[in-house]
Amino acid sequence: MSSVQAVPLTARCAKILAAREHAVVGVSAFNGFFTLRAIRSLLEWATRTFTGVHVLVPGVELAGTLIARGLPSGAALIKARSAANNTRNRVIRVLDGMDAANATVFDWNELAGNRPYRRSRRELERLVARDPAFRERCVAAVLPIVGGQELTPEQAANALPFLLAELPLMMDSPAILRTGSSVFCHPEPMPMVGELYAGSLPVSRSPHQGFVSPRLAPERPADPA
Repeated sequence: MSSVQAVPLTARCAKILAAREHAVVGVSAFNGFFTLRAIRSLLEWATRTFTGVHVLVPGVELAGTLIARGLPSGAALIKARSAANNTRNRVIRVLDGMDAANATVFDWNELAGNRPYRRSRRELERLVARDPAFRERCVAAVLPIVGGQELTPEQAANALPFLLAELPLMMDSPAILRTGSSVFCHPEPMPMVGELYAGSLPVSRSPHQGFVSPRLAPERPADPA
């Protein structure tokens, strides 16, 4: 029996999940949830469940969240690159041990030449620049990542690219990754997902895009000797 319970966000997400065509599995850095055991459980479930799997690890925009927390830019970039590389290496190590031929590891920086991704990200950047209400929602979404009571304009400018890099893959990963349908999988709540899937943002998601929370079963204690 699988140690993962997949919880779709909406009824539409449940239908996309049932198709089992494709999943994007988000693996975060600086997040204590993603132990090797958790990564292995998630990827074993994903590669058994879906025809194709893309495992998303952080890109260099991660440094912006560290700068917003007060780390100097040079140190933030070094720390972010190290964390991103460590996360990628852990994922690759798990996949190599599973011999999972249907899984690909990537970060959003590798999508620089991807037209659907660029188009979606530019749309988000224009909205942040021109729509004060949308910008406020985005700033509120990154506040828990940065910490504190509120963000200064400079902190927001540094932290927002992290959110804007990730959102397109929750809006239309089928177009970006060339698949008929897809679910974005992350076991913890993610910024703005609820608003996006409730239709309360000035951007919309593809009807072929879903969101699923894969929840791990508690680890059983060892039997007494």
